[in-house]
Amino acid sequence: MFSDYGQAEIDASNLPMGPRFTVQPESTIFDTQSTITLVSFTCEAEARPLPSYLWFLTHDQRRFEVDLSDQSKTVTNGRLTIDGPSETEDNGDYQCLTRNNLGAILSDFATLSFGCMTFVFTALFYISYI
Repeated sequence: MFSDYGQAEIDASNLPMGPRFTVQPESTIFDTQSTITLVSFTCEAEARPLPSYLWFLTHDQRRFEVDLSDQSKTVTNGRLTIDGPSETEDNGDYQCLTRNNLGAILSDFATLSFGCMTFVFTALFYISYI
């Protein structure tokens, strides 16, 4: 495509670019008493060519690549999902690395913590004497 002056127009939306985050993972608390068994972290990046994603876990002061051979963990388009997270193995700080041939970036930390929500209902009775 050419401009009015005979110069080729460049469509910037098609230029190659390294990744930049559009969504970073957020910390969450997994409720151990809930019937919900999944927890997920979302990481999305814009890049051309499309980026790949790796997830890391910092646990007990050591950093590991999340083991995707473990069937309870999957990554789909940057979203890490853990089915039935283990408090002893899965708690810690998660980071997403996204990269293509033009660059790589590392997300902020997102912490997975464990807890349970309990509700205590108390009834107050007022006695009135007339």
